[in-house]
Amino acid sequence: MMKFSCVRVAMRCSGAGSILERNILCRIMGRHKCSCLTLENTFKCYDLENGPTMDVELSREDALTMYTQMLELRRFETVAGNYYKERKIRGFCHLYNGQEAVAVGMKQRLRSCDSVITAYRCHAWTYLMGVSLYEIMAELFGVRTGCSRGKGGSMHMYSDKFYGGNGIVGAQVPLGAGIGLAHSYRKDNGVSVVLYGDGAANQGQIFESFNMAKLWCLPCIFVCENNHYGMGTHAKRASAMTEFYMRGQYIPGLWVDGNQVLAVRSATQFAVEHALKHGPIVLEMSTYRYVGHSMSDPGTSYRSREEVQATREKRDPITSFRSQIIALCLADEEELKALDDKTRKQVDSTCKKATTDREVELDELHTDIYAKNVDGKIRGVSGFHLEHIKLAEVCFGKPKKTPASEINDVPVGAEIDVAKAKERLAKQDAKKAKEAKGGNKKSADAKQPKGEGDDGDKKAKPAAQPPTKAPPAPKK
Repeated sequence: MMKFSCVRVAMRCSGAGSILERNILCRIMGRHKCSCLTLENTFKCYDLENGPTMDVELSREDALTMYTQMLELRRFETVAGNYYKERKIRGFCHLYNGQEAVAVGMKQRLRSCDSVITAYRCHAWTYLMGVSLYEIMAELFGVRTGCSRGKGGSMHMYSDKFYGGNGIVGAQVPLGAGIGLAHSYRKDNGVSVVLYGDGAANQGQIFESFNMAKLWCLPCIFVCENNHYGMGTHAKRASAMTEFYMRGQYIPGLWVDGNQVLAVRSATQFAVEHALKHGPIVLEMSTYRYVGHSMSDPGTSYRSREEVQATREKRDPITSFRSQIIALCLADEEELKALDDKTRKQVDSTCKKATTDREVELDELHTDIYAKNVDGKIRGVSGFHLEHIKLAEVCFGKPKKTPASEINDVPVGAEIDVAKAKERLAKQDAKKAKEAKGGNKKSADAKQPKGEGDDGDKKAKPAAQPPTKAPPAPKK
């Protein structure tokens, strides 16, 4: 049973009192290491007997961690937008402003064995999955210190257990189902989190992936990040059914207020447990993006500025979470203001460093085209004869040939199983031989007469040897 703090402050997720009242309350009662609150109007269930817990605990450490992460992401995307306008960032660039609670809340409840794959609006997920802000900004600039050596750009970033960043709308969903199949095949207790937007939700490959995931009971969490606009079209104009959490039909679904980070965190915990026990589940994260679909879209031709401003004032994920932290006496206004300033300076400084890096050399543009090169040259390049090289050879030089004397005979493929079987048989034979030797010794000791064993155990001292040299003559 969950312990509830005495400072519940009759608070719901909608907030409690003015900032001045909250600060006074915090100073009177002191900061808390952990507090509780009840979520309201944050979930809708489809084909589920029970939903996520509505009563959630929030520690001071978790609160400041999530708050800082959302601040970092918001500032990073703002800086990236400014650099794009200065033409320091080229190509496609899709920003995540307004949707930070989805990525931050979900990552709080994902484990190291879980995998994530998303679409092209991927900066936030790339950072949360382990890539530094410096490497992400360098990748946007197209320089060699980027996480993809500057050759991927905004839409193609990867890390351990993070499979991108995918530029083709909806194409990541069947890939994510395949990742779920890998988790199931390996039995590693991991789940596959597959994110897509409301604009991709009507594609046939989404439903094909649902079907395969349900048939094979794959540990997949399909997440529709519904920011209500697919490019410049509102969801109601593009989808006959806008309840995206019900689109799985035979797969249970859950609607979540994606602008409440605690609701997202609670829903993710529930979804992970469900996927491991019962198979796939569909989540709809209802959120909102403040900017256009990409940097080429001003975002105001299909919606009014008043609509965007109203959402900022009423449903901003950072502002609402800030109010909850203060109301629960986990931090006060002054501390959070200092954290705002510190985060802003750190992000600005980190992004500025990436502006001085260099692009990759031309020789690197045709590296690692193939995972395993067979022909030697790159096929299908008209007018050029490009030799295939590996990136490691560009960075560190071509590897030296290993001398035959240093090559070990290592089993490969089916021979590995044969080698392991031989090793097991050798251990069993050695164990049997040892047991047999021990049995023979016991039987020999049993046949030996009493009294002889003690004398026999004592080794006779060797007789003293005569001196090899004559004694020295006495001195006169």
